[in-house]
Amino acid sequence: MNFKKLLPHVVAIVIFAIVTAAFFSPLVFDGKRIGQSDVVNFNGSAKEIQDYRDSHNGAEPLWTNSMFGGMPAYQISVKYPNNYVQYIADIFSAIIPTPATAIFLCMVGFYFLLFTLKIDPWVGIGGAIAFGFSSFFIIILQVGHNTQAFAIAYMAPVLMGVLLATRGRMWLGGAITAVSLALELYSNHLQITYYLLITVLFVGIGEAVRLFRAGEMKYLVRVAGVLFAAVFIAVLPNLTNLYLTEEYGKYSTRGSSDLKTGSKGLDFNYAVQYSYPVGE
Repeated sequence: MNFKKLLPHVVAIVIFAIVTAAFFSPLVFDGKRIGQSDVVNFNGSAKEIQDYRDSHNGAEPLWTNSMFGGMPAYQISVKYPNNYVQYIADIFSAIIPTPATAIFLCMVGFYFLLFTLKIDPWVGIGGAIAFGFSSFFIIILQVGHNTQAFAIAYMAPVLMGVLLATRGRMWLGGAITAVSLALELYSNHLQITYYLLITVLFVGIGEAVRLFRAGEMKYLVRVAGVLFAAVFIAVLPNLTNLYLTEEYGKYSTRGSSDLKTGSKGLDFNYAVQYSYPVGE
């Protein structure tokens, strides 16, 4: 093992941990919490579920009457004890408390993506800090969009895994893709996952064209198989949640509606009213 090559990575991770801890010092050192409005609202909507769980030895209720006159509880709060991906996520939260964990992971993931793209590690440290402390992350953490922040944090490792796989390190890239995509899906913010898939699609097309033009069709077929297997492995532990969300979506305002003839969901203006406009 070449410790000289590992040194910049170790230094980078230590710097990211120190910077995150310093910025979130009241959270990390004093045990204080950010007053996140969405988390406060979640605690209120999930209280009936949590009370039932506490009074029935951890049994999961699948229905709650506290939202919209009654709805499936698994769209608010549900625990999947057999989804072992959560224990990987818990390791990260044990290092730095949530939601500061998301900023730390954003920097670590982006740093290794830059390294995969042949950016000098010392330059990559600066780029990763700039990415992790972009105003968007601070804003969404302030209001409690924790799942969104974590989903964004895992985007870079997924892309890194795909690039490693297509650039000669097939098995390592496949393994990183499987683990990081499993964590991405566990974060349960499918809007961000949708953006990630668009990015991976375009990168994948570019890499496929490159390998085809280099006459490496056999490797292209093999790496495609490994990456499809990685996706399959990532989906499996999250399958229950994905299936239930897809099923419930048919009956929500974001799916088809029986009340409007020909309706296929939300109209465009409603769907994008909280999004950045084209100019921005």
